[in-house]
Amino acid sequence: MTIISISRGTFGGGKAVAESLAEKLNYLCVSREDIIQDAASAFHIKKSSLRSVILTAPKPLSLGAVNHIANIKFLQAALLEKAKAHDLVYHGYGGHLLLGGVPNLLKVRVIAGMEYRISIVMEKKNFNRKKAINHIMGIDHQRAHWSKTVWGIDWNDSSQFDLVLNLDHIKITSAVNLIIQTAALPEFICDADTISIFEDEHIVAKIWVALIMNRPTRSVRILIDCKKGCVTLSGDVGSIKLKDTIINIAKEVPGVSQVINHLSIGAGWQW
Repeated sequence: MTIISISRGTFGGGKAVAESLAEKLNYLCVSREDIIQDAASAFHIKKSSLRSVILTAPKPLSLGAVNHIANIKFLQAALLEKAKAHDLVYHGYGGHLLLGGVPNLLKVRVIAGMEYRISIVMEKKNFNRKKAINHIMGIDHQRAHWSKTVWGIDWNDSSQFDLVLNLDHIKITSAVNLIIQTAALPEFICDADTISIFEDEHIVAKIWVALIMNRPTRSVRILIDCKKGCVTLSGDVGSIKLKDTIINIAKEVPGVSQVINHLSIGAGWQW
């Protein structure tokens, strides 16, 4: 099980790199839209609602923020479910964030200069130069605001990535070869330990989905940790009844071998 995440800017060539890489490695190539479709089908959510959480940031402390977080959890669960059975290349600007807990994840950023991007937008959308620039700058601003608001991360911070490739300076074929060479390094080789950690991350994602799908527990703010199937729940909840409900939901999730309860009753929650 090997996972390579390729984050890409608007019309920066990342999709072409991802598709070429997946074909050369014989990996499954998965896009943002693929995961939106999977999550919509699995959890009976409108695709438009799931798409919005990737494109726009919620207003702080709003009711929409709760739904926003819930939909991100759905996308994470769908992506981890896809990765469970496949070696895959995921391309989309938030992949490294959705897969943040996955060990040995190779995080790649593909960039290109403004002139490269302008030429692609003008060709694909039949825009004039000014309209192409405005289009690129608008989406870049939106994505920077999203990553800062939702994840607290500067989108332009290259330290998030293991490898940054500039298509102004290298060809797509060379970029693909560099990624393959990097993926073969010991730091990114999958073994029994990394598979175990991945399975634990997948269990946590499934617990969150189960909690969100249950109305009384949809908005809980707790910590969930899992090690080799043993789940630890911690944080404050509003009542004994709510605490018991959370514990019972966690116990029913496939792969959970034990649930350790560190939940306490806090006055800040009411049910």
